[in-house]
Amino acid sequence: MSRLLCLTCRKAEIMCYCKDIEPFSSQPQFVILLHPKESRKAINTGRMAFLHLKNARLMTDSSFDDHEPLQKLLKDPGKRCFLLFPGPMAQDIATWQKPESSAAQEDVFIILDATWSMAGSMYRKSRCLQALPQVMFHPPKPSEFIIRKQPHIDCFSTIETIHHIIELMGTHPSGEHHRLLHVFRDMVQKQIDFEVNAKGIT
Repeated sequence: MSRLLCLTCRKAEIMCYCKDIEPFSSQPQFVILLHPKESRKAINTGRMAFLHLKNARLMTDSSFDDHEPLQKLLKDPGKRCFLLFPGPMAQDIATWQKPESSAAQEDVFIILDATWSMAGSMYRKSRCLQALPQVMFHPPKPSEFIIRKQPHIDCFSTIETIHHIIELMGTHPSGEHHRLLHVFRDMVQKQIDFEVNAKGIT
């Protein structure tokens, strides 16, 4: 018997988290580049983060040199884009001396939402991404996304990553960005409970 799906979060209606989302506009702005294979997964924290952030953008593709919406963004003089990617030239956001900009420019962090191997492929296929200044951070603790296997102990999910960047930059002293983790943690716990109950059925 097929399950009814929420068309917004793509979760089964019984696991839908949409009612718990209180969208807000973030500073900095985030662009989530979602690999097509990742977009088909019901448990996707990039989509969850996008639903939280009024000014975020979600773009799906495996390469982006010919992706018009992203190219338009990269050429926008009012945007200053950075790629979150742990390359050898990446600067740690925690100790980052952010370059000066005019008050009219908005910082945009571009995040690759995919498995590590797919993210590497997206980067190699996209010269426009390779040309961007790279930033990174060291997660202060293991990811709480325990319902999906992480490739390394220092890997964060997309929604944890966005929350941590906002936290490091100190741009939301009111703490509204913590909503990201509240819904994320509740989703993880509901998934664990569902799987435990399913195993208990004989």
